[in-house]
Amino acid sequence: MLKAKRWIISKYNSLYLKIFLSFLATCVLFFAGLFLFWNYYFTDLFYKDKIELLEKRNVEVTRLMNSVQDGTITTRELKYTIRILARSINGQVWLVDDKGNILNGSSDSEGRGIPKQMDALFIDGLHGHSGYGMVALTMPDGRNVNLFTYHAPSQLNGQPMVIILHFPAGDISEAISAVRVNIMVPLLFSLLAVGFILFIISRKLAGPLQQMNRAALELAHGDFTTRVPITSQDEVGQLAASFNFMVEQLEGWEGTRQEFLTNVSHELRSPLTTLRGFIVAMNDKVIPEDKYSHYLRICDQEVQRLQRLVTDLLDLAQIQNGVDVFRMRPVNMAETLEDSLELLKAPIALKHISLHLILPDPLKEPGQVQLDPDRFAQIVQNLIYNSLKFTPEGGTLTVALEIQEQEVILYIRDTGTGMTEAELARIWDRFYKADEARTSRSDVATGTGLGLTIVKHLVTGMQGTIQVHSRVGEGTEFRVAFPRIPSDIHNFFTS
Repeated sequence: MLKAKRWIISKYNSLYLKIFLSFLATCVLFFAGLFLFWNYYFTDLFYKDKIELLEKRNVEVTRLMNSVQDGTITTRELKYTIRILARSINGQVWLVDDKGNILNGSSDSEGRGIPKQMDALFIDGLHGHSGYGMVALTMPDGRNVNLFTYHAPSQLNGQPMVIILHFPAGDISEAISAVRVNIMVPLLFSLLAVGFILFIISRKLAGPLQQMNRAALELAHGDFTTRVPITSQDEVGQLAASFNFMVEQLEGWEGTRQEFLTNVSHELRSPLTTLRGFIVAMNDKVIPEDKYSHYLRICDQEVQRLQRLVTDLLDLAQIQNGVDVFRMRPVNMAETLEDSLELLKAPIALKHISLHLILPDPLKEPGQVQLDPDRFAQIVQNLIYNSLKFTPEGGTLTVALEIQEQEVILYIRDTGTGMTEAELARIWDRFYKADEARTSRSDVATGTGLGLTIVKHLVTGMQGTIQVHSRVGEGTEFRVAFPRIPSDIHNFFTS
């Protein structure tokens, strides 16, 4: 019983069932309203024709009664003429006096009282009103007969009279029933057809949504291979395609996350293992005391490496999450570049590398860009240190600035070992390190593999672009471009 109840609730909560029932209820209400309208229209049409006929016969009976009062015709002639009029309506015509007795008419009921069921109509006629209505009579043989009755006030020889015309309503009822059937049957077939179409449409609309629901649950359990079939090109199909794209992106991000965790674990494990090994060795007196200073320097280098790694990771996380890392303002890129290079001249000179700085003509209009000066300095520093790592002693490092109409471009070229196409495709990846066998010196501090990744995010975060060109044995060139501030806007802010 509980399972059945849960099944009913689950079905009731189904989206396609709600869509189907909602549209079906709307169609049922529409068809019901249509049936009521046509039923009322044809019923009124049938009764309207009969009422007009009875009103015409009432006028003719009134004229005959006036003729009797004028002496033009006799009472006997009145009776025969009324019978002819009664045949024309397939019913009866009664002339009823103020006592409720039939004074004259088309039947042999003269002198008898009218049926009690007609008393209300009779009294209404005595009060000078005319009208019509349905009267149910029980015949002597037990049959129930419905009479459509019309009454109207009149006078005969100065005495108030009520003219009552009536006929069996069976013909009208049969005609109306036939019309109702002719209306109802097509409407029922139309409703069934519409219901079937609505069922198909609702299943088609809700089917992909149900599949997406199941796929989302599988995705929540870690299954990134699930996909939703795309069966149409409409909005539902586009939603399914977007869902599949989202799953593909999540699958890629999950792979990146796993690779990130693996790389972080590896990068942390190496210096920690080294530190622990030296500490244990010194505690166990495996390393002589006179060698402590040498191994402590190695431990210090490993600690610094850990510090750089943690700092770069935190910096990258802030940049990727957009945590208020940029302090943008208009700057002169040439001046900012010169300030950044001042801090790098010592390590460049230490490696005996020639630095060539090429700047635009200072007399020309300066290249103003919207930058964070500190972050720009970090970009220059990371790119310069990357070049120093792969440029041998005696090499050349060229830093050039070019001002174009729409952008300002920074070039950093070295004469280092260069990179292969495979390395170029991965230099922006986190923790990726080029072949360290090609570094210029063995004593160069090992990088964290995050420098160029940080550069990429910093450049794009400041609305810039970065490109790299390299050939093995010839060197590498980085091209960093930022949108230039138009001179009229710059003059407006500086004036």
